[in-house]
Amino acid sequence: MNILVANSVGVDRDGYHMVHVPSRWSLGVKNFTNCGYYPWQLAYTSTLLKRDSSHDIKFLDGVLRGWDVETYLQHAGQPDWLIMESSTRTIREDLRFAKTLKENFGTRLIFTGQHPMAHPEEVLKIADHVCIGEYEFAVLDLVQGKDPKKIAGVYPNERGKLIDINQLPFPEDDDVSRIDYHEPNCRYKQIQMYGSRGCPRRCNFCAAATLYYDELNWRPRNVASVVQEIQTLHEKYPEMEGVFFDEEVHNIKKSFNISLAKAIRQAGLQNLKYEAMCEYASLDEEAMEEMRAAGYYKIRFGIETASDRVAEKMTLGKKHDLKKLKSMVEFGKSIGMLFYGTISIGGLGSDKDEDQKTVDLIYDLAAKGWLDEIQVSINTPQPGTDFYNSCTEDSLIPQSKDWEGFDGNGHVVVNYPNYPAEEIQASFRNALNAFDLGKGKAQAKAFAENTNASSIPSGSRILILRCVRSWMVRLILENLHPNNKADILGQDASLEDLQSVTGLAEFYSYGSGFFASQSISAELLKDLKERQYDLVLIPVANNHLEGFQNVMQVAHLIEPANISYVYPEGRIQPVEDSPVSI
Repeated sequence: MNILVANSVGVDRDGYHMVHVPSRWSLGVKNFTNCGYYPWQLAYTSTLLKRDSSHDIKFLDGVLRGWDVETYLQHAGQPDWLIMESSTRTIREDLRFAKTLKENFGTRLIFTGQHPMAHPEEVLKIADHVCIGEYEFAVLDLVQGKDPKKIAGVYPNERGKLIDINQLPFPEDDDVSRIDYHEPNCRYKQIQMYGSRGCPRRCNFCAAATLYYDELNWRPRNVASVVQEIQTLHEKYPEMEGVFFDEEVHNIKKSFNISLAKAIRQAGLQNLKYEAMCEYASLDEEAMEEMRAAGYYKIRFGIETASDRVAEKMTLGKKHDLKKLKSMVEFGKSIGMLFYGTISIGGLGSDKDEDQKTVDLIYDLAAKGWLDEIQVSINTPQPGTDFYNSCTEDSLIPQSKDWEGFDGNGHVVVNYPNYPAEEIQASFRNALNAFDLGKGKAQAKAFAENTNASSIPSGSRILILRCVRSWMVRLILENLHPNNKADILGQDASLEDLQSVTGLAEFYSYGSGFFASQSISAELLKDLKERQYDLVLIPVANNHLEGFQNVMQVAHLIEPANISYVYPEGRIQPVEDSPVSI
């Protein structure tokens, strides 16, 4: 049989590009996405089927390729089975794609993921089966012809037991190349990997905790296997610069982190760059020192909120400990570690005053130089989570639901009596602005010392493309020669952040969404060309330049005399000499 294992549709019918992370939450962005998450559990399923069945298995990723339904269908062939992991944000297009295959070719449909697990009866109106929980082996049993009524994890049966993750092969790297997936905040060219699975917490907004596991757990892989996977990938991809451990939480067990760090060094892999999704409350000084010695350069963790009341409502439990947060980050900075924090605005129990505590914490951490990067989301009650169930019980979500709005990217779907949507969105913007102000303050001295902005001739006509956080654009403007001012091209939303900055001449807006050649109107492009810029500056967040190709296309359309990158430490590099290691 021909079996198609397929990640979600990449572009919806409204033109939004998907950032798809079904076990967390997915979102859509206008024009272009520079972020590609590796669909790890689906990828493990693909290689498990290839190893343990005799069927013809093909893995396709419409998100990675940026395919809409029509384009996806051109590549799908005529599969006997389709296996798809979907989310609330992507369910409409995923079902449209699957239904077309079923109607045209009689394809049997297996759906899994956050939304199908939360609403199996809805999805089963089109799909033949819905797999719940950790689904890899349930899918294998289905395509092997076992009776669905006797397979644990096939709805309406009970979910199966948590699997032994060390029984799984390495995930898919044949039909797709893992190095093609990139998270733009990875400073180096890193491949996403998974050293463990599960979490001992049950945060109320977490789909993984409720839908994939539904019990407190944490399971590490064998250290030797993790190191072997790193070695295998590095041999296959010599251009690989590092690894991003993007599991639920990498550091629950101190002995695992120390053992893995030592094994990395013993294998001679410490020259690669590693970062990991961790929990700050479980950070440990000894483990951090070992990790740093093994090449770990950045730790990511969920701060979520600075409000004790909101933390309690969000059931963060031991994960919420701001005193521990500050002590661990201060220590980590002393040994050269970078930190990336994720923040939630509008969580259960929040209001304007409680979220302001979070805004204030962000500024404090950033201004001290303790927080290097940030992700701010509007806390969205994904179906199947405890947050969603609480909101449903309290009638905080409209009965008529627009599933496309459940993405946390500036959307608000919860109707709090005393915290309207516009105030939540204002707090969301304030949180991002607080980071920019604090980060700019912390980075100002080093940026001024490292930048070579004085090499730009006096009187140059300069255009800066606002394609990174505003703190960096501000520092570029502030460090230009006194006789040089610069125009900025960016989104409507970024004008408010930058309009009063010294060194800004004109601000040109292309509207909303990410940079893309099609987002620049003919009239705007004509105006920019007529300016005859001597130099276009492209600020970049990483040194491998993944995710900035779209920005480069826009820069070339403007036809300046020269184009240069600006790296986060302030150095300006002509395009023809980039990329370079930093």
